[in-house]
Amino acid sequence: MSQITFKNIETAKNVTLDTNLNILKSSGREIFIQDAAVYVLFYQLFTLKTSLISYSDIGNIVRDQKSSFHMEDSPDSIIANKYVFKARAVLKNVMIEDFIVTVRGLGYRVSNKWLPVIEKQENGENKHNFLKEITAIIEDCISYSESVDITQDKSGLSFIKPDQDIVMTHFRRMNDCYHSFLSRCSAPGNSIELLELRDKITKVLLYAIYWRVGDSLTDEKFRSDYKNELRLILRQIDQAAALLS
Repeated sequence: MSQITFKNIETAKNVTLDTNLNILKSSGREIFIQDAAVYVLFYQLFTLKTSLISYSDIGNIVRDQKSSFHMEDSPDSIIANKYVFKARAVLKNVMIEDFIVTVRGLGYRVSNKWLPVIEKQENGENKHNFLKEITAIIEDCISYSESVDITQDKSGLSFIKPDQDIVMTHFRRMNDCYHSFLSRCSAPGNSIELLELRDKITKVLLYAIYWRVGDSLTDEKFRSDYKNELRLILRQIDQAAALLS
């Protein structure tokens, strides 16, 4: 990942660290990060190696990157303050002032206003894997519906009384698939699309646990409707996933 981008959830402004060129970019501006210690500090922040960079972490970064410097015997907190000041000056040159926040007495971290933006390629792979698993679940549901008897009750309703192990297996697969996708594809500004996608997945879940009911249908018609309706929902899920940025 040569370019790492964060987005401000309040202003929608982006800031990008190019790890190949040691350049910070935002608002149409870019600046080369000359100081090796400042660059490593940025790299640690952008890659979220830890939720907090302590004073001692920054002190060690500076000592590792510089064979000697005039503050060598200073406390880590003093060294950290100076190099975070330098990092903030770099950010200010690209019109960013609220990226690094102080955790009093401990160190520094990325502000909660800034969230990492998923790389497009990674996002595409996540969508592909999600759709592949949802498709597999749907096809397994259809196969099971064609292998079992259709129950008709006294009111004329048609439904499947599934094996409970099958139901639990389908539920676990749906749950794992959805939450994995949600955690990887959540990004600032796409909550509406995610909610729409959730609604579609909820429909699949009702079919996957065989809560779908037909009214006065033959067994053949019930199975046909079950299959066609699931495949329609799959197309809708595909369309909803495509809208995610």
